[in-house]
Amino acid sequence: MGIVVPTNEAVRSLEGLHLYHANRSNCSARVRMLLEEKRLDWTGHHIDLGRKENISEDYFGINPKGLVPSLVHDGTVVVESNDIMVYLEEAFPEPGFRSVPADRQAEIDYWLKKSGDMHLPAIKTFQYSKVNSRLVKKTEEEETRYWKLQTDPELLAFHGKHSRGKSFSDADLEGATALLDEIFAEMDRALTDSAWLVGDAYTLADISWAPTITTLMGGGYDFTPYPAVRRWYGVVSARPQFEKAVTEWRKKAAYAAAVDPTVSDPAQTTRG
Repeated sequence: MGIVVPTNEAVRSLEGLHLYHANRSNCSARVRMLLEEKRLDWTGHHIDLGRKENISEDYFGINPKGLVPSLVHDGTVVVESNDIMVYLEEAFPEPGFRSVPADRQAEIDYWLKKSGDMHLPAIKTFQYSKVNSRLVKKTEEEETRYWKLQTDPELLAFHGKHSRGKSFSDADLEGATALLDEIFAEMDRALTDSAWLVGDAYTLADISWAPTITTLMGGGYDFTPYPAVRRWYGVVSARPQFEKAVTEWRKKAAYAAAVDPTVSDPAQTTRG
């Protein structure tokens, strides 16, 4: 989707980089990772998904699907995490994360597209089947508000499977798992003789996929059959940028939940 025109006029006056994000969201985490890798100053606006802070006219006025993350750069709004990453790479090219030969650039785009294409039918379906349905269950009032604000057919179909007492079926979980098995088998082959997903360079492709591994591990997905993926993930997750963008935010979420199960995290964070 990329750049959108917000109906929330307030964000048009924002200066600098502002990220609307959620603590445990893998899509938010990949953007936080790239911001850290590029050493950019940014202001974070935490959207507490547990408290359904995304289901509001104000937030749908920023992101027309009500999803996180959303980036605002000097009043320009960019949505969809992989599109945000591409935008940041073009707006702030140094240090760069497309440092591969011209004939391999399409491979980066391939992995970014796969990351986006797999999110709803595979990653999100798996997580909701295993964990998220009970964590983000909506009240009747929240359900009504969501169905009033949301217009995207795919998201309506997805959330229709677990709203108002319904839950994902065994067939849904099996289908999601099969898709994940397929993509991680492909990823394992790509990484068997390569340090990174695309040749010898750490790129947007690696940044896009690494937080997804973290998320799926939390849902109990079995990565045992994919030794190259596990080796690669170990290297990426040891980076200080991963620690700051992914691990620290998950620790904050866990602490907040331990203190008060109805709270996910403080409302705002700023990096300078």
